[in-house]
Amino acid sequence: MWIAAAALALVLALPVPRRALVLAAVAARRFAPLAARALRLGCRDATAARCLRLAFEDLGPAYLKFGQMIASSPTAFSKRTTDEFAKCLDEVRPIPAARIRRILAAELGPDALASFRTIEDRPLASASIAQVHAGELSDGTPVVLKVQRPGIRRRVEADIALLGLCARVAERASRLLRHANLTGIVADFRKTIREEMDFRLEARNIDDFTALLDREGLLAIARAPRVHHALSTQRVLVLERLFGCRIDDALGVRRRVADVRDTLRATSEVFWTCVLLGGFFHGDIHAGNILVLDDGRLGYIDFGIVGRFTDAQRAALADWLAAMVSGDGRLLARAIYDMGAIRKRDLDWDDYVADVTDTFLPLRALTVDNPQMLEAFFPKLRALGAKHDLHLPQAFVLILKQLSYFGRYVMIHDPSFNENLDPKTQQTFAKLFVQFNAWRQTRDAAAIAIQPSA
Repeated sequence: MWIAAAALALVLALPVPRRALVLAAVAARRFAPLAARALRLGCRDATAARCLRLAFEDLGPAYLKFGQMIASSPTAFSKRTTDEFAKCLDEVRPIPAARIRRILAAELGPDALASFRTIEDRPLASASIAQVHAGELSDGTPVVLKVQRPGIRRRVEADIALLGLCARVAERASRLLRHANLTGIVADFRKTIREEMDFRLEARNIDDFTALLDREGLLAIARAPRVHHALSTQRVLVLERLFGCRIDDALGVRRRVADVRDTLRATSEVFWTCVLLGGFFHGDIHAGNILVLDDGRLGYIDFGIVGRFTDAQRAALADWLAAMVSGDGRLLARAIYDMGAIRKRDLDWDDYVADVTDTFLPLRALTVDNPQMLEAFFPKLRALGAKHDLHLPQAFVLILKQLSYFGRYVMIHDPSFNENLDPKTQQTFAKLFVQFNAWRQTRDAAAIAIQPSA
Protein backbone atom coordinates (compact mmCIF):
# COMPACT_ATOMS: atom_id res chain seq x y z
CA MET A 1 0.00 0.00 0.00
CA TRP A 2 2.74 2.43 0.94
CA ILE A 3 4.52 1.70 -2.35
CA ALA A 4 1.39 2.62 -4.28
CA ALA A 5 0.96 5.77 -2.20
CA ALA A 6 4.57 6.75 -2.80
CA ALA A 7 4.21 6.15 -6.55
CA LEU A 8 1.06 8.29 -6.63
CA ALA A 9 2.83 11.05 -4.69
CA LEU A 10 5.73 10.93 -7.15
CA VAL A 11 3.38 11.20 -10.13
CA LEU A 12 1.55 14.12 -8.56
CA ALA A 13 4.87 15.85 -7.87
CA LEU A 14 5.75 15.83 -11.59
CA PRO A 15 4.25 18.78 -13.48
CA VAL A 16 3.14 17.00 -16.66
CA PRO A 17 1.37 14.00 -15.05
CA ARG A 18 -0.19 16.34 -12.51
CA ARG A 19 -1.56 18.60 -15.26
CA ALA A 20 -2.83 15.53 -17.15
CA LEU A 21 -4.81 14.51 -14.07
CA VAL A 22 -6.09 18.08 -13.68
CA LEU A 23 -7.16 18.06 -17.34
CA ALA A 24 -9.09 14.82 -16.82
CA ALA A 25 -10.75 16.16 -13.67
CA VAL A 26 -11.75 19.43 -15.32
CA ALA A 27 -13.13 17.62 -18.36
CA ALA A 28 -15.20 15.30 -16.13
CA ARG A 29 -16.58 18.28 -14.19
CA ARG A 30 -17.35 20.55 -17.12
CA PHE A 31 -18.84 17.91 -19.41
CA ALA A 32 -21.06 16.40 -16.71
CA PRO A 33 -23.95 18.79 -17.62
CA LEU A 34 -23.71 17.62 -21.23
CA ALA A 35 -24.01 14.00 -20.11
CA ALA A 36 -26.96 14.95 -17.89
CA ARG A 37 -28.70 16.61 -20.83
CA ALA A 38 -28.15 13.53 -22.98
CA LEU A 39 -29.74 11.37 -20.25
CA ARG A 40 -32.61 13.88 -19.93
CA LEU A 41 -31.69 14.65 -16.32
CA GLY A 42 -31.80 18.44 -16.77
CA CYS A 43 -29.16 20.96 -17.92
CA ARG A 44 -31.06 21.75 -21.11
CA ASP A 45 -28.93 24.84 -21.77
CA ALA A 46 -25.67 22.87 -21.75
CA THR A 47 -23.83 22.80 -25.08
CA ALA A 48 -20.56 21.15 -26.09
CA ALA A 49 -19.08 24.55 -27.03
CA ARG A 50 -19.97 26.10 -23.67
CA CYS A 51 -18.65 23.11 -21.69
CA LEU A 52 -15.39 23.12 -23.63
CA ARG A 53 -14.99 26.91 -23.30
CA LEU A 54 -15.49 26.71 -19.51
CA ALA A 55 -12.98 23.84 -19.34
CA PHE A 56 -10.45 25.97 -21.24
CA GLU A 57 -10.97 28.78 -18.74
CA ASP A 58 -10.38 26.39 -15.85
CA LEU A 59 -7.21 25.04 -17.44
CA GLY A 60 -5.66 28.46 -18.02
CA PRO A 61 -3.70 30.51 -20.56
CA ALA A 62 -2.42 27.80 -22.90
CA TYR A 63 -5.90 26.44 -23.52
CA LEU A 64 -7.46 29.88 -23.73
CA LYS A 65 -5.14 30.62 -26.63
CA PHE A 66 -6.62 27.66 -28.49
CA GLY A 67 -10.05 28.99 -27.62
CA GLN A 68 -9.12 32.28 -29.25
CA MET A 69 -8.11 30.45 -32.41
CA ILE A 70 -11.52 28.73 -32.50
CA ALA A 71 -13.26 32.09 -32.00
CA SER A 72 -11.45 33.49 -35.03
CA SER A 73 -12.06 30.55 -37.42
CA PRO A 74 -15.63 30.90 -38.72
CA THR A 75 -14.94 28.86 -41.83
CA ALA A 76 -14.00 25.85 -39.68
CA PHE A 77 -16.60 26.14 -36.90
CA SER A 78 -20.27 27.05 -36.61
CA LYS A 79 -21.43 30.55 -35.66
CA ARG A 80 -22.75 29.23 -32.34
CA THR A 81 -19.32 27.81 -31.53
CA THR A 82 -17.34 30.90 -32.56
CA ASP A 83 -19.76 33.15 -30.64
CA GLU A 84 -19.22 31.06 -27.51
CA PHE A 85 -15.44 31.02 -27.83
CA ALA A 86 -15.37 34.76 -28.54
CA LYS A 87 -15.63 35.05 -24.74
CA CYS A 88 -12.05 33.74 -24.61
CA LEU A 89 -10.85 36.94 -26.30
CA ASP A 90 -11.43 39.34 -23.43
CA GLU A 91 -14.17 37.96 -21.17
CA VAL A 92 -12.21 35.43 -19.11
CA ARG A 93 -13.16 35.23 -15.41
CA PRO A 94 -11.50 38.25 -13.77
CA ILE A 95 -9.02 38.43 -10.91
CA PRO A 96 -10.40 40.33 -7.85
CA ALA A 97 -9.45 44.01 -7.82
CA ALA A 98 -7.79 43.69 -4.40
CA ARG A 99 -5.38 41.10 -5.78
CA ILE A 100 -4.62 43.33 -8.77
CA ARG A 101 -3.70 46.17 -6.42
CA ARG A 102 -1.38 43.90 -4.44
CA ILE A 103 0.41 42.93 -7.67
CA LEU A 104 0.74 46.59 -8.64
CA ALA A 105 2.14 47.49 -5.23
CA ALA A 106 4.68 44.65 -5.40
CA GLU A 107 5.76 45.50 -8.95
CA LEU A 108 5.73 49.30 -8.92
CA GLY A 109 6.18 50.23 -5.28
CA PRO A 110 4.29 52.91 -3.33
CA ASP A 111 6.03 55.84 -5.03
CA ALA A 112 5.00 54.71 -8.50
CA LEU A 113 1.44 54.00 -7.37
CA ALA A 114 1.21 57.64 -6.33
CA SER A 115 1.51 58.48 -10.05
CA PHE A 116 -2.09 57.33 -10.57
CA ARG A 117 -5.08 59.50 -9.72
CA THR A 118 -7.49 56.58 -10.21
CA ILE A 119 -7.44 52.86 -11.05
CA GLU A 120 -10.85 51.36 -11.78
CA ASP A 121 -11.76 48.16 -9.95
CA ARG A 122 -13.81 46.73 -12.80
CA PRO A 123 -11.55 45.46 -15.60
CA LEU A 124 -11.87 46.67 -19.18
CA ALA A 125 -10.83 43.22 -20.37
CA SER A 126 -9.84 39.94 -18.80
CA ALA A 127 -7.84 37.69 -21.11
CA SER A 128 -5.65 34.61 -20.91
CA ILE A 129 -2.35 36.19 -19.85
CA ALA A 130 -3.39 39.42 -18.21
CA GLN A 131 -6.17 41.67 -17.00
CA VAL A 132 -6.60 45.27 -18.15
CA HIS A 133 -7.88 48.13 -15.99
CA ALA A 134 -8.59 51.73 -16.91
CA GLY A 135 -7.07 54.53 -14.89
CA GLU A 136 -5.77 58.07 -14.91
CA LEU A 137 -2.32 59.45 -14.22
CA SER A 138 -1.98 62.20 -11.64
CA ASP A 139 -2.26 64.80 -14.43
CA GLY A 140 -5.54 63.28 -15.68
CA THR A 141 -4.10 61.43 -18.68
CA PRO A 142 -6.25 58.34 -19.46
CA VAL A 143 -4.25 55.11 -19.34
CA VAL A 144 -4.74 51.36 -19.20
CA LEU A 145 -2.85 49.06 -16.85
CA LYS A 146 -2.12 45.55 -18.09
CA VAL A 147 -1.45 43.26 -15.12
CA GLN A 148 -0.23 39.68 -15.54
CA ARG A 149 -2.27 36.93 -13.90
CA PRO A 150 -0.48 35.55 -10.82
CA GLY A 151 1.02 32.05 -10.84
CA ILE A 152 0.64 31.39 -14.56
CA ARG A 153 4.26 30.69 -15.46
CA ARG A 154 4.56 27.30 -13.80
CA ARG A 155 1.17 26.21 -15.11
CA VAL A 156 2.00 27.32 -18.66
CA GLU A 157 5.27 25.36 -18.68
CA ALA A 158 3.48 22.18 -17.56
CA ASP A 159 0.76 22.67 -20.18
CA ILE A 160 3.30 23.22 -22.94
CA ALA A 161 5.14 20.03 -22.00
CA LEU A 162 1.84 18.12 -22.04
CA LEU A 163 0.87 19.61 -25.40
CA GLY A 164 4.28 18.70 -26.81
CA LEU A 165 3.86 15.09 -25.68
CA CYS A 166 0.37 14.92 -27.20
CA ALA A 167 1.65 16.44 -30.47
CA ARG A 168 4.44 13.86 -30.79
CA VAL A 169 2.03 10.98 -30.16
CA ALA A 170 -0.52 12.45 -32.59
CA GLU A 171 2.07 12.87 -35.36
CA ARG A 172 3.14 9.26 -35.00
CA ALA A 173 -0.49 8.18 -35.30
CA SER A 174 -1.51 10.48 -38.16
CA ARG A 175 0.33 11.28 -41.38
CA LEU A 176 -1.98 14.27 -41.89
CA LEU A 177 -0.86 15.79 -38.57
CA ARG A 178 2.79 15.20 -39.53
CA HIS A 179 2.22 17.23 -42.69
CA ALA A 180 0.52 19.95 -40.63
CA ASN A 181 3.73 20.12 -38.54
CA LEU A 182 1.86 19.81 -35.23
CA THR A 183 5.06 19.62 -33.18
CA GLY A 184 6.29 22.75 -34.96
CA ILE A 185 3.08 24.55 -34.05
CA VAL A 186 3.56 23.60 -30.39
CA ALA A 187 7.22 24.70 -30.51
CA ASP A 188 6.18 28.06 -31.95
CA PHE A 189 3.45 28.31 -29.32
CA ARG A 190 6.04 27.62 -26.60
CA LYS A 191 8.27 30.41 -27.87
CA THR A 192 5.51 32.98 -28.33
CA ILE A 193 3.73 32.42 -25.03
CA ARG A 194 7.02 32.72 -23.12
CA GLU A 195 7.68 36.02 -24.86
CA GLU A 196 4.11 37.13 -24.21
CA MET A 197 4.65 36.79 -20.45
CA ASP A 198 7.44 39.41 -20.49
CA PHE A 199 5.77 42.80 -20.83
CA ARG A 200 9.13 44.51 -21.36
CA LEU A 201 9.38 42.74 -24.70
CA GLU A 202 5.84 43.86 -25.54
CA ALA A 203 6.78 47.48 -24.80
CA ARG A 204 9.70 47.23 -27.26
CA ASN A 205 7.41 45.62 -29.86
CA ILE A 206 5.01 48.57 -29.60
CA ASP A 207 7.87 51.02 -30.05
CA ASP A 208 9.13 49.11 -33.12
CA PHE A 209 5.64 49.03 -34.65
CA THR A 210 5.10 52.75 -34.12
CA ALA A 211 8.52 53.56 -35.59
CA LEU A 212 7.73 51.50 -38.71
CA LEU A 213 4.34 53.18 -39.20
CA ASP A 214 6.03 56.57 -38.86
CA ARG A 215 8.81 55.65 -41.29
CA GLU A 216 6.38 54.35 -43.93
CA GLY A 217 3.87 57.18 -43.57
CA LEU A 218 1.07 54.98 -42.20
CA LEU A 219 0.24 56.87 -39.00
CA ALA A 220 -2.69 58.41 -40.87
CA ILE A 221 -4.40 55.00 -41.03
CA ALA A 222 -3.12 53.15 -37.96
CA ARG A 223 -1.43 53.60 -34.61
CA ALA A 224 -0.55 51.88 -31.33
CA PRO A 225 -0.72 53.27 -27.77
CA ARG A 226 2.22 55.15 -26.28
CA VAL A 227 4.10 53.20 -23.60
CA HIS A 228 4.74 54.72 -20.18
CA HIS A 229 8.08 52.98 -19.70
CA ALA A 230 8.77 54.40 -16.22
CA LEU A 231 5.62 52.68 -14.94
CA SER A 232 6.12 49.34 -16.70
CA THR A 233 7.83 46.11 -15.58
CA GLN A 234 7.97 42.46 -16.60
CA ARG A 235 4.46 41.90 -15.16
CA VAL A 236 2.86 45.35 -15.46
CA LEU A 237 2.46 47.49 -18.58
CA VAL A 238 1.01 51.02 -18.52
CA LEU A 239 -0.19 52.39 -21.85
CA GLU A 240 -2.02 55.34 -23.31
CA ARG A 241 -5.73 54.56 -23.51
CA LEU A 242 -7.18 54.40 -27.02
CA PHE A 243 -10.88 55.04 -27.59
CA GLY A 244 -12.95 53.27 -30.23
CA CYS A 245 -14.75 49.99 -30.94
CA ARG A 246 -13.59 46.46 -31.72
CA ILE A 247 -13.06 45.72 -35.39
CA ASP A 248 -15.78 43.02 -35.28
CA ASP A 249 -18.40 45.55 -34.09
CA ALA A 250 -20.14 46.09 -37.45
CA LEU A 251 -22.38 48.94 -36.29
CA GLY A 252 -19.60 50.67 -34.34
CA VAL A 253 -17.22 50.52 -37.31
CA ARG A 254 -19.80 51.98 -39.68
CA ARG A 255 -20.36 54.87 -37.32
CA ARG A 256 -16.65 55.72 -37.42
CA VAL A 257 -15.66 55.20 -41.09
CA ALA A 258 -17.13 56.30 -44.41
CA ASP A 259 -16.15 53.12 -46.30
CA VAL A 260 -15.58 49.79 -44.51
CA ARG A 261 -13.58 48.55 -47.52
CA ASP A 262 -10.98 51.22 -46.80
CA THR A 263 -10.71 49.80 -43.27
CA LEU A 264 -10.19 46.29 -44.64
CA ARG A 265 -7.61 47.63 -47.09
CA ALA A 266 -5.84 49.38 -44.22
CA THR A 267 -5.53 46.15 -42.22
CA SER A 268 -3.97 44.49 -45.26
CA GLU A 269 -1.56 47.36 -45.93
CA VAL A 270 -0.38 47.54 -42.31
CA PHE A 271 0.07 43.76 -42.11
CA TRP A 272 2.05 43.32 -45.32
CA THR A 273 4.08 46.50 -44.78
CA CYS A 274 5.25 45.07 -41.46
CA VAL A 275 6.09 41.68 -43.02
CA LEU A 276 7.88 42.95 -46.14
CA LEU A 277 9.49 46.18 -44.97
CA GLY A 278 9.88 45.51 -41.26
CA GLY A 279 10.49 41.77 -41.07
CA PHE A 280 7.92 41.48 -38.26
CA PHE A 281 4.18 41.72 -37.71
CA HIS A 282 1.54 41.66 -34.99
CA GLY A 283 1.13 37.94 -34.41
CA ASP A 284 -2.25 37.86 -32.68
CA ILE A 285 -4.71 40.12 -34.51
CA HIS A 286 -7.91 38.58 -33.15
CA ALA A 287 -10.84 40.96 -32.76
CA GLY A 288 -9.93 41.90 -29.21
CA ASN A 289 -6.62 43.34 -30.38
CA ILE A 290 -7.68 45.67 -33.22
CA LEU A 291 -9.84 48.73 -32.61
CA VAL A 292 -11.39 51.15 -35.05
CA LEU A 293 -10.69 54.41 -33.25
CA ASP A 294 -13.07 57.32 -32.93
CA ASP A 295 -11.05 59.17 -35.60
CA GLY A 296 -11.43 56.23 -38.06
CA ARG A 297 -7.87 54.92 -37.77
CA LEU A 298 -6.97 51.37 -36.79
CA GLY A 299 -5.72 51.00 -33.23
CA TYR A 300 -3.50 47.98 -32.54
CA ILE A 301 -3.10 46.74 -28.97
CA ASP A 302 -1.58 43.71 -27.19
CA PHE A 303 1.80 43.17 -28.83
CA GLY A 304 2.74 40.15 -26.71
CA ILE A 305 3.05 37.97 -29.82
CA VAL A 306 5.08 39.38 -32.70
CA GLY A 307 6.21 37.25 -35.62
CA ARG A 308 9.73 37.88 -36.90
CA PHE A 309 11.42 36.55 -40.03
CA THR A 310 14.90 36.00 -41.35
CA ASP A 311 15.81 37.70 -44.64
CA ALA A 312 15.33 34.38 -46.47
CA GLN A 313 11.89 33.89 -44.96
CA ARG A 314 10.87 37.44 -45.89
CA ALA A 315 11.94 36.83 -49.47
CA ALA A 316 9.99 33.56 -49.68
CA LEU A 317 6.87 35.15 -48.19
CA ALA A 318 7.14 38.07 -50.60
CA ASP A 319 7.32 35.63 -53.51
CA TRP A 320 4.31 33.75 -52.14
CA LEU A 321 2.28 36.96 -51.88
CA ALA A 322 3.37 38.12 -55.34
CA ALA A 323 2.42 34.76 -56.82
CA MET A 324 -1.04 34.83 -55.23
CA VAL A 325 -1.70 38.39 -56.38
CA SER A 326 -0.47 37.84 -59.94
CA GLY A 327 -1.60 34.22 -60.40
CA ASP A 328 1.91 32.87 -61.06
CA GLY A 329 1.83 29.16 -60.19
CA ARG A 330 5.53 28.56 -60.88
CA LEU A 331 6.58 31.42 -58.59
CA LEU A 332 4.17 30.12 -55.93
CA ALA A 333 5.69 26.65 -56.11
CA ARG A 334 9.20 28.10 -55.80
CA ALA A 335 8.16 30.23 -52.80
CA ILE A 336 6.69 27.25 -50.95
CA TYR A 337 9.83 25.25 -51.71
CA ASP A 338 12.07 28.09 -50.48
CA MET A 339 10.13 28.19 -47.22
CA GLY A 340 11.46 24.71 -46.52
CA ALA A 341 8.04 23.09 -46.83
CA ILE A 342 9.09 20.28 -49.21
CA ARG A 343 11.23 17.42 -47.90
CA LYS A 344 10.89 14.97 -50.77
CA ARG A 345 14.29 14.35 -52.36
CA ASP A 346 13.21 12.90 -55.73
CA LEU A 347 10.80 15.73 -56.47
CA ASP A 348 9.31 15.87 -59.97
CA TRP A 349 9.40 19.66 -60.34
CA ASP A 350 6.90 20.05 -63.20
CA ASP A 351 4.44 17.71 -61.49
CA TYR A 352 4.89 19.60 -58.20
CA VAL A 353 4.30 22.98 -59.90
CA ALA A 354 1.12 21.67 -61.54
CA ASP A 355 -0.20 20.38 -58.21
CA VAL A 356 0.61 23.62 -56.36
CA THR A 357 -1.07 25.65 -59.09
CA ASP A 358 -4.18 23.48 -58.99
CA THR A 359 -4.34 23.59 -55.17
CA PHE A 360 -3.58 27.22 -54.31
CA LEU A 361 -4.37 29.51 -57.22
CA PRO A 362 -8.16 28.94 -57.11
CA LEU A 363 -8.01 30.67 -53.72
CA ARG A 364 -7.32 33.95 -55.53
CA ALA A 365 -11.03 34.11 -56.33
CA LEU A 366 -12.11 33.01 -52.85
CA THR A 367 -14.57 35.17 -50.96
CA VAL A 368 -15.89 34.25 -47.54
CA ASP A 369 -19.46 34.21 -48.86
CA ASN A 370 -18.43 31.33 -51.15
CA PRO A 371 -17.23 28.63 -48.71
CA GLN A 372 -17.50 25.80 -51.26
CA MET A 373 -14.17 26.86 -52.76
CA LEU A 374 -12.47 26.59 -49.35
CA GLU A 375 -14.08 23.20 -48.77
CA ALA A 376 -12.51 21.98 -52.03
CA PHE A 377 -9.10 23.42 -51.02
CA PHE A 378 -8.41 21.27 -47.95
CA PRO A 379 -8.72 17.84 -49.65
CA LYS A 380 -6.38 19.13 -52.37
CA LEU A 381 -3.92 20.39 -49.73
CA ARG A 382 -3.93 17.01 -47.98
CA ALA A 383 -3.30 15.26 -51.30
CA LEU A 384 -0.48 17.69 -52.11
CA GLY A 385 1.10 17.05 -48.72
CA ALA A 386 0.92 13.29 -49.07
CA LYS A 387 2.24 13.24 -52.63
CA HIS A 388 5.15 15.67 -52.23
CA ASP A 389 5.90 15.29 -48.49
CA LEU A 390 4.87 18.87 -47.72
CA HIS A 391 5.36 20.18 -44.17
CA LEU A 392 4.12 23.66 -43.34
CA PRO A 393 6.92 25.68 -41.67
CA GLN A 394 6.23 27.56 -38.44
CA ALA A 395 6.48 31.02 -40.03
CA PHE A 396 3.94 30.11 -42.68
CA VAL A 397 1.55 28.65 -40.07
CA LEU A 398 1.70 31.92 -38.12
CA ILE A 399 0.97 33.92 -41.28
CA LEU A 400 -2.03 31.71 -42.10
CA LYS A 401 -3.35 32.20 -38.57
CA GLN A 402 -3.40 35.99 -39.05
CA LEU A 403 -5.00 35.67 -42.48
CA SER A 404 -7.77 33.55 -40.93
CA TYR A 405 -8.46 36.40 -38.51
CA PHE A 406 -8.57 38.83 -41.44
CA GLY A 407 -11.08 36.53 -43.14
CA ARG A 408 -13.40 36.90 -40.17
CA TYR A 409 -13.39 40.69 -40.46
CA VAL A 410 -14.13 40.44 -44.18
CA MET A 411 -17.06 38.13 -43.42
CA ILE A 412 -18.47 40.66 -40.94
CA HIS A 413 -18.05 43.83 -42.99
CA ASP A 414 -17.98 42.93 -46.70
CA PRO A 415 -18.11 39.21 -47.64
CA SER A 416 -17.54 39.95 -51.34
CA PHE A 417 -14.18 41.66 -50.71
CA ASN A 418 -11.05 39.86 -51.98
CA GLU A 419 -7.67 41.54 -51.46
CA ASN A 420 -6.06 39.49 -54.24
CA LEU A 421 -8.47 40.95 -56.81
CA ASP A 422 -9.27 44.38 -55.35
CA PRO A 423 -7.65 47.04 -57.64
CA LYS A 424 -6.77 49.45 -54.81
CA THR A 425 -5.20 46.70 -52.71
CA GLN A 426 -3.22 45.54 -55.75
CA GLN A 427 -1.85 49.07 -56.12
CA THR A 428 -0.71 48.87 -52.50
CA PHE A 429 0.92 45.50 -53.15
CA ALA A 430 2.71 46.86 -56.22
CA LYS A 431 4.07 49.78 -54.16
CA LEU A 432 5.25 47.40 -51.43
CA PHE A 433 6.96 45.13 -53.96
CA VAL A 434 8.87 48.08 -55.43
CA GLN A 435 10.13 49.02 -51.95
CA PHE A 436 10.84 45.40 -51.06
CA ASN A 437 12.77 44.84 -54.28
CA ALA A 438 15.01 47.81 -53.45
CA TRP A 439 15.82 46.18 -50.10
CA ARG A 440 16.17 42.73 -51.66
CA GLN A 441 18.62 43.84 -54.34
CA THR A 442 20.95 45.29 -51.70
CA ARG A 443 21.40 41.66 -50.65
CA ASP A 444 22.18 40.45 -54.20
CA ALA A 445 18.83 38.65 -54.45
CA ALA A 446 16.56 38.50 -57.46
CA ALA A 447 13.76 41.04 -57.69
CA ILE A 448 10.13 39.99 -57.63
CA ALA A 449 8.54 39.99 -61.06
CA ILE A 450 4.81 40.69 -60.77
CA GLN A 451 2.03 41.64 -63.13
CA PRO A 452 -1.09 42.38 -61.04
CA SER A 453 -4.38 41.36 -62.63
CA ALA A 454 -7.62 43.03 -61.60
